[in-house]
Amino acid sequence: METLRFTALVMIAVATAPVASVAEVQMLTWAGGGADDTCVADTEKIVEWWDAYRAKSPEYTIVWHYTELPDRWRAVMETGTDPLTGEHINVLYVPGGWHPERYWHFDWIKDLYHAQIDLGIGYVGICAGAYLHAGDLEYAPGNPGSQDVFVDGVTVIDGMEGPDRICHVLILPHNPLTPPYTWNRVYWYKYWNGPGFGPENGDVYDAKDGYWYKITNIEGKEVMIKIWPVGQYEDVCSGWAIVAGQYFVREGDKWVPRGRFVLFGPHPELTDREGAHALLAKAILWAAGVNIQPLLSAEENEEESKRNTSASHAGEVPTVPPAPPVVPKPHVQVRTPSIHVDVVTPAVIATLLTLVLPENVKAGLVAGDPLNPVFDAIAGFLQKIGIPVTGTDLAFGTAMTVFLTVVEALWDVLNAI
Repeated sequence: METLRFTALVMIAVATAPVASVAEVQMLTWAGGGADDTCVADTEKIVEWWDAYRAKSPEYTIVWHYTELPDRWRAVMETGTDPLTGEHINVLYVPGGWHPERYWHFDWIKDLYHAQIDLGIGYVGICAGAYLHAGDLEYAPGNPGSQDVFVDGVTVIDGMEGPDRICHVLILPHNPLTPPYTWNRVYWYKYWNGPGFGPENGDVYDAKDGYWYKITNIEGKEVMIKIWPVGQYEDVCSGWAIVAGQYFVREGDKWVPRGRFVLFGPHPELTDREGAHALLAKAILWAAGVNIQPLLSAEENEEESKRNTSASHAGEVPTVPPAPPVVPKPHVQVRTPSIHVDVVTPAVIATLLTLVLPENVKAGLVAGDPLNPVFDAIAGFLQKIGIPVTGTDLAFGTAMTVFLTVVEALWDVLNAI
């Protein structure tokens, strides 16, 4: 359906779409291959809830868009404008799932740098979307930084600690997303194999202001990246659980602010707690460049927050900047890889082998198969209706299909470990 709409409306939309209100945040969600349907649907519900009950004014309103089309996703990364609606997109949102980047058949790393550093578009990633931005495309946290393909000041140091779990996250002081009364308190979140983060090589900790920063060269530009750890895992996983960051580009003697990003290891959209839902909405607004300080200074539902915190942590605001967080060493773990079984390709290869191999070779390979009488009976029936096939052909073709499918699955496992 979206493909038809995209094909039919793209030219009209670009030419005639009304100018979007600058007070609204336009967010485009990746909902195609590799995106989990539940994560997408629950995020949409949170946006609707936020707009209806918590936004309060237009500048805090989030407008939901989604796409399953790589070409539309790429167009937004390259131009900042949605070719279907004509809207300027403020935030790219990549939900949980499994390797969405495998469905983007273009240089998404270069395009994402362009979107964030040149166009100033924000990014919010949860679980798979966080692995992606943190540069871990192998989901192999036992070897931190070795597969870091995207420079954002953050790397993956842990993760893949199991599905459908509850984790506890300590909210860290001086972060830009949560009000002071949440600092040094523990909140629970749904965890589903998400990453734990740490600083990239070359990051420096600013003890005065409580953030990490890194100055590097990206796509020919001198770039500074600031990183604010928002939450740290207390259990289940290691490292930072939630991270906020922003790119800055040097222009003369000034650092010009560009795109922001927020990465979640756990799933706020799957967490049955309004505070988690509000944090996700505020993360989207912050990533879009919205000043959310009024939301933090006039935060509602503090009692709801207290009910969902751990009694083991007082809500005291520290009087001195925190010391650099201790980034735990990751542990090597055995994890269950995802196996993608493709039966069609083995079946085609087996059929070709059945057609070209001599009859005596095929008969020798399936000799002693206890299912031979069954295949002979099936072949007899097929011959009666005009299909010239032998029991040996059926036995050989079936055996080869099974064998090749098993080999393919084992190969997938070996490449995923």
